[in-house]
Amino acid sequence: MSEDSVRSHDAVNRLRRHLSMRLDQAWTLARWRLSSPPRVPPFDGNPRFALLTVNFATTRYLKLMLLTLSEQRSLDRIEWIVVVDNLVGAVREPFLPLLAERVERLHLVENRWFANHARGMRAGIRTLADVECEQPEGARANLLLFCDPDVVFRNPATIDEIASVVVQRNAALVGELRGDGTDPDIQASFFAVRRDAYARRSVVPWVHHGSPALWMQRSIARNGLAVADFRGNSGGYILHRGRTAVAATRGVAPRHPYATVGYREPHFMGVPDGPHIWAEIERRHDPLLSPEAEGELLEILGERLAGLGRTSPADT
Repeated sequence: MSEDSVRSHDAVNRLRRHLSMRLDQAWTLARWRLSSPPRVPPFDGNPRFALLTVNFATTRYLKLMLLTLSEQRSLDRIEWIVVVDNLVGAVREPFLPLLAERVERLHLVENRWFANHARGMRAGIRTLADVECEQPEGARANLLLFCDPDVVFRNPATIDEIASVVVQRNAALVGELRGDGTDPDIQASFFAVRRDAYARRSVVPWVHHGSPALWMQRSIARNGLAVADFRGNSGGYILHRGRTAVAATRGVAPRHPYATVGYREPHFMGVPDGPHIWAEIERRHDPLLSPEAEGELLEILGERLAGLGRTSPADT
């Protein structure tokens, strides 16, 4: 393909992406404002998480994320894991369906249409409501933890620390702030939102945008709800590799409208020695990340993630 053809192809993709974002924003906001708000009880002071992630040809990184998550001290504070697998232009891999069969509180959503990150997160939140509909209120997740697949958990106390920040600061939004709490701009790869805050019709949901959680975060602040800083990356709790999902599409669906938009090298959130830290964590788990080791990995994750959702209202 000539250089002129590449530029023309990229220009068409940018236009398609722009139009798809505008349509998603208009449809999502109209539907959100006109529909009845979900019945979500107020936060009861006992943090219970639902972790939501969107996979897009990033299964190797998702495996690594789940392995490091499974090493958390307070894994029982996570009630549910919801994985939305965007399959546009990708070959369906058997690993995630097999993992969902093995782990009772891990739910898989397969999406083949309009596979953008925001729509995936919205689908995950709807699925969470469906799977919890028969659970008593005290056993339902009251915190939504949004986590990209190319995030690793470095500190085994990460879930504990986020829970403490929510309770001590009475926070509705927790994440690594860029700017201040009155005009938050938290990187969408890792942050937590109180579920009763997200359910407000005055809070904007996830929308297809260059920063898909930005409108949500700023609307939470405009509602007068507390926003708390949590130094996830710079504090050594997690590490976000960055640029992974877009890069992955280049090898899977080169004609996908997002395949060449915004592709750059991993940024590791500017963490000093980030590439080395990531490499060490990946090296430690590398024997379990190959396709040949999937049987063993399923056994390990099945055993470790069996502890999900073991908290009770008394476990504060």
